[in-house]
Amino acid sequence: MSLRPFLRLCGLTLAAAFAYGQNLSIGLIGGTSLTDAARDVTRSTPGFPGTRVWSQSKDWQAGAAVEYRVRPWLSLEVDGIYRELHITWAGVEPDGTLNSVSPSPVVTWEFPVLLKHRFRFDNWQPFVEAGPAFRTTGNLNFSPTHYGAAAGLGVEKRWGSWSFAPVVRYTRWAREQSNGTQGSLQPNQLELLVAIGRASESSFHPAGARVSLGAVVGFGLTLDYPETTYRTQGLIAVPQPGGGYTYDQVGAVQYLTGARSLIAGPSVEIHVTPRLSVEVDALHKPLRSRGWMVLDNGVQYPARTATMAATWQLPVLAKFRVGWRHANPFVEAGPSFRLPQWDLSTYGVSAGAGVEMRLGALKFSPAVRWTHWGAGGVASGVARNEASVLASFSFGGPRAAK
Repeated sequence: MSLRPFLRLCGLTLAAAFAYGQNLSIGLIGGTSLTDAARDVTRSTPGFPGTRVWSQSKDWQAGAAVEYRVRPWLSLEVDGIYRELHITWAGVEPDGTLNSVSPSPVVTWEFPVLLKHRFRFDNWQPFVEAGPAFRTTGNLNFSPTHYGAAAGLGVEKRWGSWSFAPVVRYTRWAREQSNGTQGSLQPNQLELLVAIGRASESSFHPAGARVSLGAVVGFGLTLDYPETTYRTQGLIAVPQPGGGYTYDQVGAVQYLTGARSLIAGPSVEIHVTPRLSVEVDALHKPLRSRGWMVLDNGVQYPARTATMAATWQLPVLAKFRVGWRHANPFVEAGPSFRLPQWDLSTYGVSAGAGVEMRLGALKFSPAVRWTHWGAGGVASGVARNEASVLASFSFGGPRAAK
């Protein structure tokens, strides 16, 4: 049985929903976590000192929220929320005392995509919400997973075009893995948030007839670092008869390779003509590596993935569309900039190709993009050529010429 009639019916239904839906709402969202970012865990390994990880405080959160009302009682919300995971690490002596107590925060951006259902009442509208959640990470002292599921319960009050909506939201993240075992981070997250938004005057043109607002998500197709191998020194802990340890140095080989990173951020597009536009993105992209060590005596340390830098990339791209019947293929090119991080190059050039499809006021644009960065310092070792697959979701702007 062919799926084409079913997919066509789904497409027409969604297009009708967006075309005759309520206004787009853009606003702010913020609050606090009700649970700790990390479990209070103490670990010990025979022959080595122990370690303890815990959260010293709850986390505050803040960001932006975009919501589209398909029906008065049904909407789709996408949030971009900044959250710094407050985590502390310390060594544990045999007598239980702590040493080297070190705050080890992890910077994250969370992107829940939630379907919301409202219940009709006179003054307040209770609602439930649920959907997938994604997050990017930077300053990676730990290794949070990048996906999960979220659900919430709240109530909304409206004053004209303004809305006020407190909500209690639960997120279940995929389990963090550390050396093949469950990590220290708490996969269950409960938070109290408040969203304040304002409906636009037009669902089709929330920021004017020539401006599109949206978000970009995707992942890298190329490794952030080239594969390298070099000689180094490793340490072996030797227990002493009277207690304590000494550490002997032995030769070792260090293996380092890159990892592929998740990419996400907001996007603004200004349409010069229906075919020609200029797009500016602000994309968060961590640079991640994966390394392991093999001692000369044959002992191998497990492979670990770490984020070496958390960058923001700012491509400025001219886009040209080719009008077609159901979709609009496009090409894009222009300069790219990167916020300073270590001795990385802050400039480059990007080019890409994709296809733009519309469902009412919503535009969906998958694309493949290539970026070549200028030469940075020799210490960074970051790959200068990047390829990525991206998907853009945006509202507004004129329809492409046929």
